[in-house]
Amino acid sequence: MIGNRRRVILLAVVAVLVAGTRPVAAQDEMPRDPPATALRLSLDRALGEHAFLLGEVVRSGIGNLPDFNAAAAALEANTTDVVALIEDVYGADAADAFAEHWRNHVAYIVDYGRALADGDPDAAQLAQQQLERYVDDFSGFLAEALPALAPDAVEGLIGGHVQQLEHVASFEMGEVGEAYGAIRETYAHMFMVGDSLAEGIIGLHPNRFSGHEQAFSPATTFRLELDRLLGEHTHLAAVYMRAMLRQEQDAPSIGQALAGNTADLGAMIADLYGAKAGEAFVRLWNDHVATYTAYINGLADGDDAATSAAIDELETYRSEFTDYLADANPHLSAAAFETLVGEHIEHLVAQAEAYAADRYDQSFEIGRQAYRHAGELARSLAGAIVDQFPHLLPNAATHAPPRDWGASLIPTVVLATGVLLVGLGVGLAITRPSRIRRSTSPRPQR
Repeated sequence: MIGNRRRVILLAVVAVLVAGTRPVAAQDEMPRDPPATALRLSLDRALGEHAFLLGEVVRSGIGNLPDFNAAAAALEANTTDVVALIEDVYGADAADAFAEHWRNHVAYIVDYGRALADGDPDAAQLAQQQLERYVDDFSGFLAEALPALAPDAVEGLIGGHVQQLEHVASFEMGEVGEAYGAIRETYAHMFMVGDSLAEGIIGLHPNRFSGHEQAFSPATTFRLELDRLLGEHTHLAAVYMRAMLRQEQDAPSIGQALAGNTADLGAMIADLYGAKAGEAFVRLWNDHVATYTAYINGLADGDDAATSAAIDELETYRSEFTDYLADANPHLSAAAFETLVGEHIEHLVAQAEAYAADRYDQSFEIGRQAYRHAGELARSLAGAIVDQFPHLLPNAATHAPPRDWGASLIPTVVLATGVLLVGLGVGLAITRPSRIRRSTSPRPQR
């Protein structure tokens, strides 16, 4: 549907993905993160990604959409990543136990969704009873393994998340778009869970995961906040493009969630460079989202001229956006950052192209790659901002209080793990749809 030049580029992106390499120019030359920082980033990003992939599985199941298996496979791949992180820290036996409890919970949630889809109240009640027993059994498992744990606190936390998942499974298709505000909150919450888990692991293994003060410094926290918002933009943009391709009635609601993300990014710019700069950022960012919309409309209509014009506009945006930021920040490598922006555009275009051609597995695979790539964008931009404002964003924690890990760490780790186990379900055991249905670029002012 697009010109030969663009088709060659898209094929190149796909080839890189199949080869299993990162299509990020010159990023391997950047210094590696300290172990503690790498752990915090990995946990936060993996848990955050789950929140959106879970939303896609539920959405596809509710709507009986043809991309369900692809969404479930992407969520399972994310699940594998999370389990691998646990295994890397605690070993295979712990990871196996982790996964077993996870599968039990997943099975009950899937049964509950199927029962609602089939209008079977008896089966729904049975699944709810199984979930209640799961909460008791899992809380007891943790309490037995860690006697210092307060069982009531964990049981309440796990029970609350089970109720949230039950609520998500009860959405009507016409309501799902409105749920993306809540999904954004869940996504942000999972980063906090990752932070708690990272704090606990680093405290228990300070020699292995060295660099705690840098990992939780204002500089790293700023980078992770930018990483979170850019990753969220990437996911929401992909979801929005897919909904538009399917001409879904709730696409505008997803667009509102995307606009909320834009406002949050603009607020970050405004905090550093002033209100006018934030407003200018939002205008420029909205322009590029509008261009994605024009591209999708052309793709849906089979209008090669429209898609080519949109691609040209996106390539112009890449240069203008880079100039916009480089003008405000002399520490930003314009050439390297422009390459990263171009790759971000390539990913979103490629996943839409694959989706339009019913290559759903490929579309979700590229979408996951785009999410990972957003972390490279955040690293590049945050690094330049930290260099520009070292007094605001020091690269070490200031006045870090002493930690009594023996007295306070275990409850923190287990509570975080409880959220992780319960909030991250619905991936490992799902293999089919649950069919949950019912009845002029401005410049920052310095």
